[in-house]
Amino acid sequence: MFTWTNVGTRRTAHSSAPAETASWEVGSNAEAVREFEPITPYRAPGQTIPIKDIYVEHKWVGYHGGVMAYRRDNSADGHLSQLSPDYSDHEIGHIWDGNKFATPYLLPEVVALDLTKANKLAVPLILFLGRHDRNVNAEVAAAWFDAVNAPEKQLVWFEHSAHIPMTEEPGKFLLSLVRYARPIAEKAGDVAP
Repeated sequence: MFTWTNVGTRRTAHSSAPAETASWEVGSNAEAVREFEPITPYRAPGQTIPIKDIYVEHKWVGYHGGVMAYRRDNSADGHLSQLSPDYSDHEIGHIWDGNKFATPYLLPEVVALDLTKANKLAVPLILFLGRHDRNVNAEVAAAWFDAVNAPEKQLVWFEHSAHIPMTEEPGKFLLSLVRYARPIAEKAGDVAP
């Protein structure tokens, strides 16, 4: 059995049986195990994770509800864009083109970031964490939040969200932005009238 552990945004694979608290297990899903075996170890020290390996991991994180809570994928996020009056039918067909282009270039570097040594910030820090997030393990992020020093800090838990709380709990997300981010922007003189 493989256990995938998130350390901040870094992920490592172990072939030990019991899962740590900040982990999710592939379990007895033979297809997932078959897809994970060729990419183990997930992240060799000093190496960037190949994008194809990241896609395998994200596929199964999503399948186990780690992208959108209580769902097997994040298609609901895409479906929401179709409701927006801001996009024409033609534009809807291209809404994810930017992600498709940028992800192979940006995601491996972001995943390789190790923020565990960043323990002091000169700017305010606000973390919006989905309780079910397994893309960026929320428990690990909360532990980092507790350890970091910043002029202002606020952690907001979204109990019914995974990685996309702005879609999964949009009302609470908006209220949290107004409650916690807007006052910081007002102090900096950076708000719309």
